[in-house]
Amino acid sequence: MSRLLAQKGKIGNVEIKNRMVMAAMGDLIANPDGTVSDAAIAYYGARSKGGIGLIITGIVRINDTDGAAGPNQLSLADDKYIPRFKLLVDEVHKYGAKIFPQIQHSGRQGIAMFTGNDYVLAPSAIPSAITKQPTRALTIEQIHQLVGQFGDAARRAMEAGADGVEIHAAHGYLINQFLSPFSNKRTDEYGGSFENRMRFLLEIMRDVRAKTQNKIPITVRISADEFLSDAGIPMPYIDISEGIKIAKAIEAEGVEAINVSCGTYESMNKAIEPISYPQGWRKDFIKAVKDEVSVPVIAVAKLREPQVAEELLQQGVMDFAAFGRPLLADPDFPIKAIEGRDDDICKCISCLFCFEELNKGSHVVCAVNPRTGFETKYPPREKTPEPKTVVVVGAGPAGLAAAVILKKHGHNVMVFEAENGIGGQVRIGKNPPKKDQLNWMIEYYEKKIKDLGIELRLGQKADAETVKSLNPDVVFIACGAKPIVPDIPGINSNHVYSVEQVLKGETDLKEKTVAVIGSGLTGLETAELLQQGGNKTIIVEMQDTIAPGSYIQNLIDIQSRLAKDNTEYMTSHQLIEILDNEIKMKNTKTGETVTRHVDAVVMSVGYEPDKSLIESFNGIAPKVLTIGDAKEVKNIGMATRSGYAAAYDI
Repeated sequence: MSRLLAQKGKIGNVEIKNRMVMAAMGDLIANPDGTVSDAAIAYYGARSKGGIGLIITGIVRINDTDGAAGPNQLSLADDKYIPRFKLLVDEVHKYGAKIFPQIQHSGRQGIAMFTGNDYVLAPSAIPSAITKQPTRALTIEQIHQLVGQFGDAARRAMEAGADGVEIHAAHGYLINQFLSPFSNKRTDEYGGSFENRMRFLLEIMRDVRAKTQNKIPITVRISADEFLSDAGIPMPYIDISEGIKIAKAIEAEGVEAINVSCGTYESMNKAIEPISYPQGWRKDFIKAVKDEVSVPVIAVAKLREPQVAEELLQQGVMDFAAFGRPLLADPDFPIKAIEGRDDDICKCISCLFCFEELNKGSHVVCAVNPRTGFETKYPPREKTPEPKTVVVVGAGPAGLAAAVILKKHGHNVMVFEAENGIGGQVRIGKNPPKKDQLNWMIEYYEKKIKDLGIELRLGQKADAETVKSLNPDVVFIACGAKPIVPDIPGINSNHVYSVEQVLKGETDLKEKTVAVIGSGLTGLETAELLQQGGNKTIIVEMQDTIAPGSYIQNLIDIQSRLAKDNTEYMTSHQLIEILDNEIKMKNTKTGETVTRHVDAVVMSVGYEPDKSLIESFNGIAPKVLTIGDAKEVKNIGMATRSGYAAAYDI
């Protein structure tokens, strides 16, 4: 029996070939002038080719001034954008998918430097607590102008051949700001009562309808609950009861489908979930909206496996299952789901590498799929007529990514791994609480190695002589990195452990006071695991802030779970000595020496490449390449990219 996921659906007068939708995500993959790039065409084309029924694009700006949300953002602010947009639409249509551009304005969540002004616009002159930009309240004249710009953008989408359009009224952006009593403090016809706060969105819908002559369907994405209590913000704001009222109001206005989401920048971990959130956690509030409307409901719900999405469809939680990051991880997710090849799917591990990189100014990328966003740089290749013998030393993320693409290109590949399983640091990285989804990456590569017939030698630590004896043409050094061990008195004491020892379960620390030296995410996650054993943790950090350089969403997530009663943070403190029952630290600001009683010490001060090991492989083959953490210690995403990029060119 075929899945509901595979069955056709309808939004207005548009038939969708299945019930799977690509949710809008930031992509920043346009040309610098806002026109559709070849990279954007290839990126969306790959998702259409992979079997998705409907693609809702990343945010498309309605004007090129105050509406600009970032560099390389798609634009429909002028008729000049239509020809290139039509190329994108045609590419998506080539594989049978439909496409709805998502038109958007960031409002106070925008960044002034991208707008050409030294301020951003919003319903009220209240800056976002997250973006902290100077903010001006829109005039009535400006509001009317924006309404017209939304309509004009929709008309251009239609003229480019788009099948419909989505109005972005969620996630704390401009329309959401008008809807919410939290951000809308106006006292005119656009603020105050529910009806007044709805006015801006309803006027936009009417203008879109008029300018598209009712020829294409309109969907509206809403935050059915802003979840601002997560940020310590009291009511009033949009909670689920208000979200249902919004949904019913736009249904009454004639919307063809409602895309139900949640959160704002202040509650970003609800809008874009980190790894700790379970699949389908949004089920209840989505169903609450669905029960009150008769038009189709589209929704994301941190869906990572087809069966979870199928269950929500069968339970009547939603009419269309929307997938965002899973389609970055595997563009072929839909066709694999339809064909029942669930175990062939490269699943999203919710590491947030994609959003971390976007916030640094990158285009869309993925930690587990290094081709995402680079489809034009790495087009599919035929198998080589001249296969090489390649040895990969190390089966961590970089080595695995390299081995798979090398084998696909027809080379003879042998992988050495000193441990008894693949995955490298991922093997222990999955052991802290709520990190088990990392194991999906290991399972995926285990199956790939088996299916492709890659020779894997587990439990064999390769040395230069062994590798050289195989007479390889190319050697990839992917042996990862080693823990940094600072030269501190007492560092070799029996009560001093590495994070690896703790995460591998090689310690038996219970009901102790444990100092964790280093507050990076690994140190914090190790502290959480220690606390499950009833331990109190003292987290010591040389820098002035906890987890310097870590992505804020992941930091918020882990800190929210560390027990307040069992966590002491000591920033601006440098460990200088470890004694039997205490540690000595130097306050880096005052210079004073500080001591704390501890029963054990866990070192988490980072990793560094093992230069002597790497250098031992020099000259053993015509080409020797160092990849991943062995080259530069970063993260899973950078490791897979390093391995894939180096291997692609062989």
